[in-house]
Amino acid sequence: MSIIKCPECGHQVSDKAPTCPNCGVEIEGKVTRCPECGEIFFKDDVVCPNCHRPLNQQTGRPIEATVAPKAAPLAAPQQEQAKTSPKNNTALNSPAAPKKKSGGWVALLVSFIIALLVCGICFYMYRNAQDRKELQEYEFAVKSEDPLILQSYLDTYKDAPQEHIDAIAAHLQQIKQNDMDWQNAYVSNSKSMLLDYLSKHPDSPHKAMAAQKIDSLDWAQASSLNTIEAYQAYLAEHQDGDHYNEAEENMKALKVKEVSAEERSMISSLFRRFFVSINERDESSLVSTVADELTLLDKEQATKGDVVQMMEKMYKEGLSNLIWRINKDYNISKREVGDNRYEYAVSFTANKEEQHTDAANNSNSQYRVNAKVNPNGRISELKLIKIVE
Repeated sequence: MSIIKCPECGHQVSDKAPTCPNCGVEIEGKVTRCPECGEIFFKDDVVCPNCHRPLNQQTGRPIEATVAPKAAPLAAPQQEQAKTSPKNNTALNSPAAPKKKSGGWVALLVSFIIALLVCGICFYMYRNAQDRKELQEYEFAVKSEDPLILQSYLDTYKDAPQEHIDAIAAHLQQIKQNDMDWQNAYVSNSKSMLLDYLSKHPDSPHKAMAAQKIDSLDWAQASSLNTIEAYQAYLAEHQDGDHYNEAEENMKALKVKEVSAEERSMISSLFRRFFVSINERDESSLVSTVADELTLLDKEQATKGDVVQMMEKMYKEGLSNLIWRINKDYNISKREVGDNRYEYAVSFTANKEEQHTDAANNSNSQYRVNAKVNPNGRISELKLIKIVE
């Protein structure tokens, strides 16, 4: 098996291939090689398209040089006539004329020179055909990015011009180095190495695969962070990325959960009013901050009356003043519970100062407040956890 050039399209193909993979023309058993110039052509052609040597239509091979047929022997009557002819008898009976020996070696020399000329011309034509074919193969290989084609040229044309061999060898080495650089960058799973590869090989056949790998790495990082900023960075860098739509959806979902400045202000105002109402012992203001039914401390399905009762229990005997102060360490999250309706989970700390008529009983304590606010902006759950220092 050897690599040949398709007579139809010039594409490199094995001589055992059923058809040319490029143009689909039949190859195996349908082509032959001219022994004169080495050209590959179809057996259906009458002559070699390169040197015009005729093709034997019965064998499918170029016709070899033929020897002129020997002259047929004279018929018997003619032989007899030649023997009995007086003229012939005279020639036979007469003494032979002396031969000029000098004419023989001159003719031999002339024949030898002519033979040399013929051989020289044939050799020149053969070498010329070979050189043309080598040049065609060189021009094809030098434009190819297929290592097999380049190696095939080097194996086939070992006596090609040195500059051709050097050029193909350098091209082959560059392709092998590019492939090695690509393998190292791809298996590294490093965005920086992939970007470095693309900067060094901007026209690489692996360019699209490298871009897809970078897209995958950036998406993995964005989805791992799962923040609006991370998704925005991915969208800015990969406007045609594989995960563009998914990034937009995740970012929208996070924005829905993001607590706006207006929402923070509403929640802060609600709890400030709640604790100020306790400080002022204002029942009507206090109950306006809570839902009709809520979870209060450890009691579920508590009512507004339970909230008032909790406030009254805070005012112990001998207590002259009660002051709640909220620390500005709010941690707020929200979740959608209906169409554009959200429930808020709130956590913060608050300090409680008790002033007694007997100053010796004065105290300060700190509480962790865990609460929920319903879509109507009312407290639906409240727990006070004392922080022990």
